[in-house]
Amino acid sequence: MWDRFSAGEMARRWALARDLMRRRDLAGLLVFGNSGVNRHNQANVFWLTNHLDLHHNYLVAPLDEAIEPALFVGLTNHVPNARQVSDVPIIEWGGYNPAEAVAARLRAVGLERGRIGLVGVNHKFGMGMPYQHYGSLRQVLPDLEPMDVTAEFTRLREIKSAEEITWLRRAAAFTDQAILALRDQVRPGVREYSLLGIIEGAYRSQGGQPHIAFLRSMAMDDPNGCLPAQNPSERILRRGDVIITEISASYWGYSGQIHRPIFVGSDPTPAWRRMFDVARTAYDRMAEAIRPGATERDVIRAASVIGEHGYLIYDDLIHGYGVDIMPPLIDRSCCAYWPWDESRPAPEGRCLEQGMAVVIQPNPITPDERMGLQLGALTVVTNSGAESLHAVPFEPVVATAG
Repeated sequence: MWDRFSAGEMARRWALARDLMRRRDLAGLLVFGNSGVNRHNQANVFWLTNHLDLHHNYLVAPLDEAIEPALFVGLTNHVPNARQVSDVPIIEWGGYNPAEAVAARLRAVGLERGRIGLVGVNHKFGMGMPYQHYGSLRQVLPDLEPMDVTAEFTRLREIKSAEEITWLRRAAAFTDQAILALRDQVRPGVREYSLLGIIEGAYRSQGGQPHIAFLRSMAMDDPNGCLPAQNPSERILRRGDVIITEISASYWGYSGQIHRPIFVGSDPTPAWRRMFDVARTAYDRMAEAIRPGATERDVIRAASVIGEHGYLIYDDLIHGYGVDIMPPLIDRSCCAYWPWDESRPAPEGRCLEQGMAVVIQPNPITPDERMGLQLGALTVVTNSGAESLHAVPFEPVVATAG
């Protein structure tokens, strides 16, 4: 399944990228990506090329529109597919030392000296091009002046276009199918790792791609973990269990994200129902607060109900999303401002803008970290609040099969 954005959408992106080059007085951009978490580390390369590789890539993107961009693909057998999915005019194998191929291209088009912007994987996590590649490039082109512009480039992708939101809706629908499949197929006696087959089977045959399937099962009356695990265990499910989940399915790189607890064969116990209700209240208040002009402080205040009930959080409270994780991002340090006190407010932080895609994921946990759940959804910032792209109701999901 290879889809494409319209020519107008791709022209919009290249215009934004070249405007960044002009503002920073750059002759071009060198954009790096690798496979990361199911290819989301390719987000910056993908945004300009439509190529979503399973290995690593470099895009040489000149400011001068008369100079053709060039994409250097990490593995030689990936080149034919890259040429099918991307309209970049030059697509070649980058070789075993891709910095040499990049340097040769820069030299061939007269960009071997002067300022060039480096776009890495993720500014927030300090992930850029590999040290060995960077060192080789600097040795071959000593007059080049590289500048890290990863953060500025990421900002170009924060506001989603109408076409991007359409793709996100498709991804959210695939992701919803995974939750509904768990509801209908989970039963006592199956092993935890078998749930991955249910999750991916729900959307794979319809063109969806796997991105995230984190889960943890435990007895409701004997909780032993506050977050979904990244690797499922061999544990056998039993009636009275709860499965806490974080699931993302993708539509050609664009991903939904949903968080729902699945209760196996019985309704949630009072302790789990109380935690769920606090998460639901926090979600509703946050969704109402997230609108153009609101700040991270407003979101932290809205979620204070979590602290008021004696809970903390572990995972991020919100984060930008779409292809990868991006700003705005509020991490667990926000717990320091709960219960809310106007005399010591949280820092104002980033301002939210219309069209941002944001995952809202209040994840109350007990202070001993033995119990927790996540209740969340990918949303889009609108004038009336955050609109969920997911259709699964915000209610406990009870699996009654078997």
